[in-house]
Amino acid sequence: MHSTDTYIFLLFIAICAGLVRSWLASRRARYHIPLPPSPPSDPFIGHMRLLMNAPDISAEYSRWSKDLGSDIVSFTLLGQTTIVLNSRNAAEDLLSKRSSIYSDRSHAGTTMATSDKLVGWENNTGVMRYGERWRNQRRMTHELLHKRASEDLWPILVRNSRLALQQLLDNPDGFESHLRRMAGSSIIKAVYGYNATASNDTLFEAVSHAVKGFSEAALASNFYANIIPWMQHIPAWFPGAEWKRRALVWRWQTDQMLNVPYEWTMAKMAAGTAPPSMLQRLLSKYEEEPSDDEKDVMRWATGTLFAAGTDTTVASTLVLIMAVAMHPEVQVKGQAEVDNIINENRLPDMQDRKSMPYVQAVVKEVFRWKSVLPLGVPHTCMEEDVYKGYRIPKGATVIANQRQVFGLTLKN
Repeated sequence: MHSTDTYIFLLFIAICAGLVRSWLASRRARYHIPLPPSPPSDPFIGHMRLLMNAPDISAEYSRWSKDLGSDIVSFTLLGQTTIVLNSRNAAEDLLSKRSSIYSDRSHAGTTMATSDKLVGWENNTGVMRYGERWRNQRRMTHELLHKRASEDLWPILVRNSRLALQQLLDNPDGFESHLRRMAGSSIIKAVYGYNATASNDTLFEAVSHAVKGFSEAALASNFYANIIPWMQHIPAWFPGAEWKRRALVWRWQTDQMLNVPYEWTMAKMAAGTAPPSMLQRLLSKYEEEPSDDEKDVMRWATGTLFAAGTDTTVASTLVLIMAVAMHPEVQVKGQAEVDNIINENRLPDMQDRKSMPYVQAVVKEVFRWKSVLPLGVPHTCMEEDVYKGYRIPKGATVIANQRQVFGLTLKN
């Protein structure tokens, strides 16, 4: 019996040793697989100098792809590897077909925007790390954005778009403020139940300032703190830390964006006069006072929609106006399609969309031609991977360069 136990024990040790040896061999083999091609770099700092001097990061990635003859390229910043995908196939293969290991988000290069010590957008649903909190916020967001729920918002969208048309007739020069009111009013009504009547509404201004600060802070080449994360610990009073003081102002604006509309809805619910909204439905599920963590999750789930929906909608609409101004023949053809459907005796409605394929195609082309997020949101590779003979390290940041993914050349 003793000899049998000894034999089994030794066999177990041998199997474990074999597995460890196989794992080490596989690991060594993977490290011999090259990273995707990259332009020449500098010692220690990697490609920092190239990126800091690039006037257009998306165009720079496109040039690398062309010069290196590869739709997947890489670069390093102080030891952090970033993989850039420059084709639709590469983006689909990794971010869609292998989404189980590419679903995490990366905060590399966005310290200024995401650090809790700076602007503090780390819990924005679109950029937060994969985990239970992300799933909770995504679930809340889905309640408003799934197909059936979004159709319930059509009356709000129609009402605000028609009001914008009337304002355009009365004051064509103020078209941007009219569009901002249209987009913001629709989002804030759906999310918080709040009726906004002017583009200079306090809540509109709060979200506009907060999103502008985030956009500026998130661009890696704008602040050294994005490249050297430990700089976030520098105190605001330190000489030369004007960037830190700006970050704290943007942080205050972010807090305003999150808290003011949230507290407005809470007050209306306490008074029994809260109109239907996403936040009202979320809060009504609690029989007791939500915990501070639960409140914070709801603040960010609703605040993310408010921030993302307002500025992106305005930006895309402005691009559409620019596009039809540059191509009047497209405007004429689109107008003819609309006139054919409505017979010039009514305004278009949401139900008319399926009868306007050309107009819908023009709108989709605007999204493709001038994406409001040309680099998308950075992902993180959650485990070692190999693609097209190249190694993608665990923890690497993965970016889809949408300019190339959508088939746009540098001349476009």
